[in-house]
Amino acid sequence: MKKNDPKIELVYIGQKGDQFAELVSKDPNFSHFYTIRAGKFRRYPSDGWKQFIDVVTFYKNLRDFFFVLIGLFEAYFILRKIKPKIVFSRGGFVSVPVCIGAHWNKINYITHDSDLIPSLANRIIAPWATAHVVAFPIGKYKYKQGITYNLGIPVDAKFKFVSDAEKNRLRSKLNISQTSKVILVIGGGQGARDLNNIFIGITDSLVKNIPDLDIIHIVGKNNYKDAIHKYDKIKAQHKVKILDYTEEVYAYSGAADLIITRAGATNLAEFAIQGKPLIIIPSSYLASGHQIENARFLVQSKAALMLNDITIQKNPDQFEKLIISTINNKKLLKELSHNIAKFANSEASDKIAKLIINLN
Repeated sequence: MKKNDPKIELVYIGQKGDQFAELVSKDPNFSHFYTIRAGKFRRYPSDGWKQFIDVVTFYKNLRDFFFVLIGLFEAYFILRKIKPKIVFSRGGFVSVPVCIGAHWNKINYITHDSDLIPSLANRIIAPWATAHVVAFPIGKYKYKQGITYNLGIPVDAKFKFVSDAEKNRLRSKLNISQTSKVILVIGGGQGARDLNNIFIGITDSLVKNIPDLDIIHIVGKNNYKDAIHKYDKIKAQHKVKILDYTEEVYAYSGAADLIITRAGATNLAEFAIQGKPLIIIPSSYLASGHQIENARFLVQSKAALMLNDITIQKNPDQFEKLIISTINNKKLLKELSHNIAKFANSEASDKIAKLIINLN
């Protein structure tokens, strides 16, 4: 945004208690920073009808309903005060009070969907949106065609295509052997406890079957102590670099031969730009099933491999066999790299910024 128009003023509105809000508050690109109350509607398909009689879930949904009402008035008065030309919504549940507040103030807003299935928040605010930006082909969405734009997902500019020479450079930077077979395991920004536990359970066997294997495991801040405790109990812990969180994901993913990941759209977009072979384990527990659809889209294009997380919980040997057969198959790794690179969109940030400015 600043590159396209240095005079533009950017204001951030996030959720109270957001663990990443501090990062935004320190960003010099933002002239003002606000937080409001917000809440989400908890839905757990794996629990079926039981979720509707679960006391804790009912209480949290009821509490968050009132948080949304409070957030609506907070957002309304913030927007009335700062009078922005336009609002850009990334689709999280804090977007609902902000965009409804914008609608009440007759301020235009743009929604953005990273996933193949729009978030519940974006489905709620879609009727009054000025434009919709989507990451997958327009025909996959039920938005008005004339105001929907397939522009991709904005990612960190550090994510670039990784050649063999660049992979070696990154390995030198991270002190990783040039001759090792390297696997990165990542569960998204907050980690994935179930995926962590399943992978830790097969680590000893993996290292036994792939002697030149090195593992990088980004477990998530909330899962770090638990992961360290579990890794301390296995023989192959010396072959694993364990991280809770890092702002240098691009370096670790760039150094890897194979990445095991959830199907968060931003991670998939980042790894597509790098041209990285993926084994995707989408979460089956998310309400909309958007991770499963994201993964299927790539699998159907032969751009990634996928396993069901419930299946690998019951049969971790299947997970282990797929990892071993994939990392030892140079032809398959090259094919996956080539096919996923077709979905790379390194210009998404610039395209979206220009759309926002043009609609301003």
